[in-house]
Amino acid sequence: MSMSDSQSQAASGATASVGGGAASTAGMFASVVSASIECLDFPIPPIVFSYNPEEYTDITEAKWKFSTNPSNNGTSPQFQGTVPAKMQVKILLDAFSLPKPLTMPSEVIETLKMLVLPTPDSAAIGQAAAPTVAFSWGANVIMPEAFITRVSIQYHRFLLGIPVRATATVDLQALPLPAPLGGTNPTSGGLATRKTHTVVDGDTLASIAFKEYKDPNRWRAIAEANGIDDPMRVQVGTVLAVPDHHEAEISS
Repeated sequence: MSMSDSQSQAASGATASVGGGAASTAGMFASVVSASIECLDFPIPPIVFSYNPEEYTDITEAKWKFSTNPSNNGTSPQFQGTVPAKMQVKILLDAFSLPKPLTMPSEVIETLKMLVLPTPDSAAIGQAAAPTVAFSWGANVIMPEAFITRVSIQYHRFLLGIPVRATATVDLQALPLPAPLGGTNPTSGGLATRKTHTVVDGDTLASIAFKEYKDPNRWRAIAEANGIDDPMRVQVGTVLAVPDHHEAEISS
């Protein structure tokens, strides 16, 4: 890859030619804003793209139920909801064309592989949870809360056996939004957006808070939302309303 090719990829935010010098210059300027993947659960430096992606794939998928009863002569499929959004992003990692890269491809690759694994804290308590990440491009937060399901690396160039150019293909899936419970909110009686959690053997409010918020100290938000006075006495089978992240942060 020549330097002109590298510079072209660095300005890949403009995916189509724009007529006129002023418009072209504006597109080039906008493209130098870097895309990034940032871990939201523990303090590691964000992965800032040296070359912005030429494209990314946004996948929206719905679930449909099809009837196999021949008596109804093929009724229309029934909508069963949507699957959390999925996205695939390709990242060019290059330490060959750039004179002083911020990070070597191997460092970025190791970070991406780490973000596929459960967080150490969640694994330690036996409730493995994936790290939460955000995919942004400048001020545009494309996927605010997601987890990485797959990382695929294709190596292109080597220097003394060390990869100096590679393409990382990263598959992300958005965290599911909480389901609305309407007027059944046990504390306010108004409209609220909340998930539910059915208590199983071994659950505590702290462990549920860690699973939902990655912070066991936010158990008070769950207790307040369900009118629980004694957090140590929550019966198995109880269906708890789980406030969203913002509401839990206010209650903590």
